[in-house]
Amino acid sequence: MKTVLALLVFTFCTGAALAQDAAKTKRLALVIGNGAYKDAPLPNPINDAEDMEKALKASGFTVIRKTNASLKDMHLALREFGDRLDRQGTGLFYFAGHGLQVRGRNYLMPVDADIQREDEVAFAALDLGAVMEKLDSAKNPVNIVVIDACRDNPFGKRLAPSAKGLAPIDAPPGTFIAYATAPGSTAADGKGRNGLYTAHLVKQIEKPGVAIEEAFKAVRAGVRADSRSLQVPWESTSLETSFMFRDPPRREVKAVPAKADAVKTAAAAPSVPRSIALNAPPTFVVGDSWSYRVTNLMDGKERETKARIKEVRGDEVHFEAGHIMDAYGNWIRLKRASAVDTFSPPTPWFVFPMRPGNSSTIKTVQTTTEADGRVKVTDSEVKITVIGEEEIVVPAGKMRAIKLERLANWKQRDSDNGGVRTQTYWYSGPVKRLVLIEDKNVTLKGKTVFHERHALVSHSVQ
Repeated sequence: MKTVLALLVFTFCTGAALAQDAAKTKRLALVIGNGAYKDAPLPNPINDAEDMEKALKASGFTVIRKTNASLKDMHLALREFGDRLDRQGTGLFYFAGHGLQVRGRNYLMPVDADIQREDEVAFAALDLGAVMEKLDSAKNPVNIVVIDACRDNPFGKRLAPSAKGLAPIDAPPGTFIAYATAPGSTAADGKGRNGLYTAHLVKQIEKPGVAIEEAFKAVRAGVRADSRSLQVPWESTSLETSFMFRDPPRREVKAVPAKADAVKTAAAAPSVPRSIALNAPPTFVVGDSWSYRVTNLMDGKERETKARIKEVRGDEVHFEAGHIMDAYGNWIRLKRASAVDTFSPPTPWFVFPMRPGNSSTIKTVQTTTEADGRVKVTDSEVKITVIGEEEIVVPAGKMRAIKLERLANWKQRDSDNGGVRTQTYWYSGPVKRLVLIEDKNVTLKGKTVFHERHALVSHSVQ
């Protein structure tokens, strides 16, 4: 099976209101289950498709479902799927049924396939490459393709493919690929309602707060155990952002009062609640708020900034000040005094699961629209590394947090402007945001654009 799943200026907390026209992040899935094959019918793919549709809808997906589809039906469904994919959304393709490998390419069998020879497969079945090309054309940041199609040859003696099972393919940027079984092997259709692989996959999709990588590890372990190691799922990933089918459950966290003197009051500060892990992804709620003390490390001047969530729209989090970020705290848009910055994909700040040593390198494009209508475009390559857990002291008190380092090499198009932005910061799951950051931006000519420290003063989250 196969699953495909800022830089010149950083406004940490405040800004004027943004226009509320950002496209809502969407999740769209195409689910196909084929079982009514003339020569080798399969009892479970129809159930697999129905149960996947149910699980995906509960996870926020709009689902296009086709069962016992002809080749024409599959092509038309794929076209509809591609046309409806949102550039900022998530696309998921799922197929259960028969699949073949011919000359290194993978083909998904329609129920009306009439194939007598191996060289006829290419025009009588759906090439998985066509699915990949459709997803690539959408240019959306996360794509997931699920293929539970590595079953036995459905054509018997009249067609004996030269290779067994499905062929491995590499995951294009922003995708997660997994097979129901290792390349070159076959998968079980299952003895119950579902195929063995899909039965475990549906259970993992329904679990809240599980990163996609962890979900598929659990699927692999379950399938291997149930098949006594005869079937071992396989994955390949090039995801550049975090993804969960379902958000973590919401847990209440008491607000931490502001402290005038961090050194004197650190011992009295409340400890980090044990109910929420330090490395847990945030679950933002309307009304969550934070205040920070910002210190200009170049001249010593201080100011305070505040942020409060006004609205949560699907995977978008809107602040009262006008900023927009995604569900994991990565910025989509920032409003400055005289300009609006937008990021595609959202400019990355976090690597979930947040484990020491985990790192990610992502390219992002920042478009800056000035008040006078001028537009500047900046390309950045951002590397984020998780260092580990540390205890720090901020105005809000003493607390433990996850330390990260972020290095962004940026270059403004049609200009000599470029530089390196280095940031060291600490994230807390219970706080839902950064509790401390030191941020420095230096041009290629050695000029320091800014050097600041943002420290948490107080927060109130649900």
